[in-house]
This record gives sequence, C-alpha cells and structure tokens, in this order.
Amino acid sequence: MTTSIPAASALLILGLLAPCLSAAGSGELRFDDRPDRVVLGNARLTMALGKVQKGAVVSLVETGAGRELIADQTAPSLFTLAFYERNKLAGPRLYVASAQAERVRLEPRSEGDSVVTQLEFENVGGRQINVSCTATLRRADPVVRWRFSAVVPETLVLEAAVFPQLVLRAPLSADHPEDAVVTGATKGGIYQRVQDWKPNTHLSFTQPGSLAAQFGCYYDAASGVYTACEDATGRPKVLDVLRTAEGLLIQWQHQCFDSGRFDLEYAVATTTFATSEPSRLTDWRDAADLYKQWAVRQPWCALTFAERPDVPAWMKSGPAMVRFNRAWLADPPRIETWLEQYWRKSFPSAVPLITAYWGWEKVDTWVTPDYFPVFPSDEAFAQLVNRTRALGCHAFTWPSGYHYTLTYKARDDGTFEWDDRERFQQVAEPHAIHNRDGKLLRRKASWLRGGENACLCPGDPWTIDWFNQLAGQLVKRGAEIVQVDQVVGGAFPSCYSTTHGHPPGPGPWMTEVFHKQLRTMLAECRKVNPEAVVCFEEPNELFLQEAALQDCRDWEVLRRQPSAEPASVFNYLYHEYLPTFQSTPRAGDKLMSADCLVNGQLPHFVPSKLLGPGPLLRNGDFEEWTDGVPTGWDKVPGYQGAVWNGRCFRDDAERPGGGASLRLQNDKDEDGVQVSQNVALCDSFAAGGAYRLSVWMKVAELAKRNSLALAALTTDLQSKGGWSISLPAKSAEWTRGEVNFTLPKGADFLRIMLHVNGKCRLWLDEVTLEAIRPDGPAVPVMRPEVPPDHVLMKQWVELFAGEGRPYLLLGKMLHPPRLETPGIQQSGHQFPAILHNAYCAPDGSEAVVAVNATDAPQTGTLTWHAKTATVRLAPWGVKLLRE
Repeated sequence: MTTSIPAASALLILGLLAPCLSAAGSGELRFDDRPDRVVLGNARLTMALGKVQKGAVVSLVETGAGRELIADQTAPSLFTLAFYERNKLAGPRLYVASAQAERVRLEPRSEGDSVVTQLEFENVGGRQINVSCTATLRRADPVVRWRFSAVVPETLVLEAAVFPQLVLRAPLSADHPEDAVVTGATKGGIYQRVQDWKPNTHLSFTQPGSLAAQFGCYYDAASGVYTACEDATGRPKVLDVLRTAEGLLIQWQHQCFDSGRFDLEYAVATTTFATSEPSRLTDWRDAADLYKQWAVRQPWCALTFAERPDVPAWMKSGPAMVRFNRAWLADPPRIETWLEQYWRKSFPSAVPLITAYWGWEKVDTWVTPDYFPVFPSDEAFAQLVNRTRALGCHAFTWPSGYHYTLTYKARDDGTFEWDDRERFQQVAEPHAIHNRDGKLLRRKASWLRGGENACLCPGDPWTIDWFNQLAGQLVKRGAEIVQVDQVVGGAFPSCYSTTHGHPPGPGPWMTEVFHKQLRTMLAECRKVNPEAVVCFEEPNELFLQEAALQDCRDWEVLRRQPSAEPASVFNYLYHEYLPTFQSTPRAGDKLMSADCLVNGQLPHFVPSKLLGPGPLLRNGDFEEWTDGVPTGWDKVPGYQGAVWNGRCFRDDAERPGGGASLRLQNDKDEDGVQVSQNVALCDSFAAGGAYRLSVWMKVAELAKRNSLALAALTTDLQSKGGWSISLPAKSAEWTRGEVNFTLPKGADFLRIMLHVNGKCRLWLDEVTLEAIRPDGPAVPVMRPEVPPDHVLMKQWVELFAGEGRPYLLLGKMLHPPRLETPGIQQSGHQFPAILHNAYCAPDGSEAVVAVNATDAPQTGTLTWHAKTATVRLAPWGVKLLRE
C-alpha cells in the first residue's frame, strides 16, 4: 500500500523553522508498506527499512539525485545493546542485536504532516529484552528522526544502546572518489579517502570528551550523509565510525546504566545533504550548517559572546595571550623583562595580555592537589601578578581538575619523591570515583613518572566544593581566569559509587554536575574578584554560556591523526559564541599561528628568553641554572613510553674554562638522561646554510657507546636530517668534538640532544653553534633582534584588537569564498600558500581575512559575492578584505 499526504496549500513559516523549510522544500511526503520493506520519503530522501532484515536500514536514496547511499550487507542491524548480568558486573560485557529479536513488527502510519514507522522488537537475543523505535519524517524537515526505548529485565544492566546503525557505501559513488569523514570533534579534522582505509580502521568520539558538537558526516563532492544527536540534556554518548569490508559503519552509542525501562531522551537525526551553492562543491560545512539550525535554538546559544553581560569588558576588547612555564616562574624578573622589553615596546599598550602560567603548583607541574604555597612562593607569585597587572596583564591558572596525585616520581627502592596516599585515604577516598566492580579508579599518568593518581567525583557535592575552594584560593593569589584542566570537554570517568548522591554509572547527571561546577566555581571566584572568569580544557557546546574563553587544540589533529587534514569545526559552528585559543602553541610554528589567525583564535605567544643581540644557542657554557636544569635547556623525562631517570648537575669543579660545566649521570645500565635545546631557524640560521656544532667533553665512566645527537625537525617532529658527535669511551682530559652539517629544506628547528643511555658519569661544556663561511673562519650564529614570528604576531595582535575585532573575535564564521593560490607542502600535508576565512560581524557586515603562510611574496585570486579581486601579500603578511 502506498499512501501520499498532499502538500499544504499554504504554510505558516515560523522564523525559527525557516532554515529547515527552505532546505527541505514542500515536496510530497509518502510511505509505502511493501511485503519486504517499509519505505518513507519526502523532498530530501527516500529510506527503506527491511522486514526480512528486522528493521535495519537497507536503502537511503537522495530524492533528487537518485543515488543509493547504503551498502549491501550480509547481516544488517538497526541497533546493538551492550549489557551486564547484574550479579556479574565485573564479568564480561554481553551484546545482543536487532537481528536477534524473536519477533519484529514494522507499522507505518501518517500523523498530520508526518509519516512514522513504529518498530517493535520482542525478546531480543532470548534475554527478555523488548525494544521500541520510531522513525519519523516531516514534510518541512529534511531529517529522519529516530527515537528509542527499551525494557530490560532487572537481572540485567543496560550500559549502551547503539542506535541507529548505518553502513554506507565507501566510496559513495565511483564518480567522486575524494570522500571524507568530519565530525564535531574537539580537534576537528578531515579524514579523507575513506574508501582506502583498511578494514577495522576506527574513529571514536565521546561527548562529553572528544566530541564538542553532536554530529558527523560522510560526503564527497556531490553530497553526503549527516547524523546528529539532538540532545540538550548531555547524556554521555559515543560517535563511532568504522571501516568494514562492506562499507562505512556510522553509529551512536548512548551510554547508560539502567534496568527496567530506558527511554532515550532525545532524537537522533539522519539525512542527506549537499552544497547550497551550485558554484561550490559539497563539504563538511554544509552538514555543520544543518546542525547549527538546531543548535542555535538550544540553551547553550542563548547569547552570543558580544551579548553576554557576564563577560568583563577587557575580554571583549581583543586580548592576546602568552604562556610561561615553570622554568620561567622560577625566575619572575625574567617574565617582567619579556613583558617590558618585548611586549610593551612592540605591541599596542591598550591590548590586554592574558598571562597563562604552567607549573605554578607547589610540588611540580600537574602534581595535585597539595598546590599551596604556589611555586616559586606565594609572595613571589603575588608580587609577579601585581607588577604584571600594571602592564595590562591578567593572570591565568590551570589546576588539574579532579585528579588526585597519590604518588609522584618513583625511586629505585619502591618509594616515591612525593607520596600523598595517607592523606588521600583519610580525607578524599570516600569522594573518589569507583569502577563498576566497586574498586577505586587508579591510573598511571605519564607525567607522574612512575606515580599514580586517583580521580575525585564531582557527583559528590564535597568534590565540587573542594574545587571551588581551590579556585578561590588561586583568585586570592591574583588569578583572574581559572581553568578546570584535564577535564577534557567536561568529561571525567564514569563513577559507580552508590554513596555520592548520583545515579551509578554514566548518565545525564555527569553533565548536570559539571554545569554546577562551573556556575558555583565562578560565584566563589567572584567573591574575591567580581571580574573573574572560568573555563575548561577543550570545547563542549553544552557549556558555552558558562565559559568565558575556550582552550582549543584543533591544530593538534595533525600530530595525533597524521592522515587527517585540519578543519576548525568548533570555531565554524560557534565562533560568535565563545572565543578560542590554541593552548599548545609551538615555538617557530608560524603555519600553526597563521591557521589560528584565520580561524579567529586569540593571538598566543610562545615567549623567547633571548631578547636583543647575542648567540642564537642559549647558555652553551652552562653558567645559568634554573630549578636544577641549565637555563634555556630542558631535562627531558622520557619519550614514547621510555622513562629517562638519569640526572644532571651543575659542576663548578670540573670545567675546561669558565665557571661551571654540565655533568650527566646514570646510575644503572637501564637508565637514560637527556638535556636538550631547540634552536629555531631564522635569517641567520637558515635552510641551505653550512654550520658546525662543537662541544667539550670529559668522560669518567661510559658503559655503552653513545653519541650526542642533532636532528633537523619540523614543528610536528618529522625528521629532515640528523647528525651526531661520538662520546669518547673514557678520557682523563677534556676533548673537543664537533660535527659539520647543512640545514635541510623544510626543517623548522634544530634539536640538540645531549643524551646518554646506560651507566655513565661525564661532563659537557662550551656547546657552540657556528656558521661556516666559505671565505673565512667560522663565526657564532647570532640571533635576530626580534623572534622569527614577530612580523606575523604583530599583525595578528593589532588586527584582532583593532579593525578585525568585529569579525575575528565577535563574528560568525562563514563558508570561505574561493581563493586560487599556489599550494605548499608541510610535513606531508598540502596547504594553500594563502590561508583565508570569511566572517559576518554582529552588524551584518562581512569580511575575509587572508594570511600569506610562506617566506615569499604570494598572489591569489579571490572570488567573492560574484566579484573577482587580486590579493597580494608580503611574506607572512595579513590582510582584512571587506565587502
């Protein structure tokens, strides 16, 4: 039987629904109850649910194009349930699927301007589990909306409802091989050429956690498939993307811990999408536009950043940011010198500067929760904050969320340099997260160097109050911004305790308590400073109205997922609601800075301790020391799972000349030690140039053959070349070692690694970097008067706080217009030589921002609003182009 619902002769279009209506049109709404399937359709799509396949989606066709998007499958499924037997919660996780239902009924019907298919599943997997689903299509809506409920026996505990499950063709069609996946991930990213992925290649994104916005899409140049959860409650969920032998599986895991009746509070949306402009190919922004039509009607979009009365005026004026780590904090006058001699002299005095501090914790960086007195001392920190506030600075601290450090820095005898287990047991353990088996959650974070941490549960009011008091103490010491760090996207591990006052297991309560944390924390901070603000690590749309700025790490997708290309999805969706900053900038990575600039992020400095004239390599004579490490050098604790427990010392007795040398010492054969320095390329230290590194060495003991290493690296740590200086086996006298090298093209910096494996005791001194001249003796490589990124940073700061502020700070991000420009290669990725983006300001005006991301002049052709213009930019030049 085929049933059609005639189009209405007139439609009352409400303002909020206009985008959806225009997208879907007012075509015929229909359903067809066939012997083998139920078919639903509207102007956008036609979808079929198989009867033999027990309700699975067996066809999804774009109504206009007629292209089938669902893959052929041998065992299709609409849902899978994950559960435990209640008396075996520490036992195996069990699964049943829709295809295992004893009986299935599909009942299509019309309801006003909608068609609905009711799906009933009885005794799924023989476990007495019953499931009810609906798939609804409306005339003036482009999406299928799915609903789900289940009844689970009390002897079982449902932990995840995986629904709906779609297996799409990969590629979607042979005519468009350049397919890609994009989701609302915190780090964004375009995952390309899905058809070439090996089977079982898997992407997984959680909210709260690594999924900032609840949508995903798979597309090619012609069109794509869109899926989204329309959840305003914040139930924990996972978006899975899995390459199978048959196609690409896209599914949502809705997490819970329920027996009896479970009703999913929200709909899951599915539809097709395509470009809205015939001159432009389909891309992920078309799917994001669909999602935003729903998102802007949710509580987290109540006010744009420009409209919010709770944000202090200075934050709306276009601030910049700089981050100082523990080595800087060990020498507060050096921070003041950078601010006075570089920031104030080179940048507009009216621009506020956020001074982020890493390593202020009493024990060490990220060691919790015995934070006070802060490092280097309460008095020194307060003095620093007071003095820098007079320079227009605003202090920003990042306490490590709900982590509780039990132990830190393991010793050989089984003890630890820091051991806080006794106090934890006495004070905090009752409020800590417990696993499903009732045991305390424990983890060994890499930065604890053999130590261990627990995690406090914010579902316990004690924990929320504890963190509020901590934040208040930081504000009393001068902080104006406090970030809940290491609670990525507002996520923390699920807690199964029955004594904290929250339901055990994952659920919407987790989002509710983090809302409460941010609100009450802000209130506590504002008791001390009425203009204090709060934020948290990595974005989550649910908390847009509570945060005043957002830690964002979208450029990191290149490092964490080398096959992905950058895409600033969160900024595209929510730029006008919350400003972001790249919280992990890397010295010398001007391409990252250029990308952040065009994506409307806060200017963020990596400060250089080298100001004014002098050698480019810092402290090669090891005369200056800070916190037990030569100033300008880093003692590296380990790499890729290896822990380097060796030690370094200042030695005033053994030296070839001068006042001190560096002593490296490993006490065991399995130990390693590394002291390293990165030297950024610049005009005086450039690709193609010939250079020499030399060092004086003296060895008392060396169990293994070792070499000091040099590596020419890109900012994402891709090697472009390497060299070494062999250490002598043993030497009673000082000897000089050296290596000549030519810097290769494509490198961003030289890493000098004073590294030794195995038992040793040796001294190094007078590390010198020289330029080899063809017509004379080698001379020390001198640093430029300003940092290598100075030209770009100056333009960025001035534009962000000046003419570009309505767009780059307050504006809505638009589809970027077409810009024809040459391409460049960076670390295996292709980028345009000129990066650009488009914005709409609060007053409705539009602008394009363009940045030359190369060391050479560049020219591009911009096509915008049916006009063509030539864009010419100097090396690392920036332009704002208005309508």
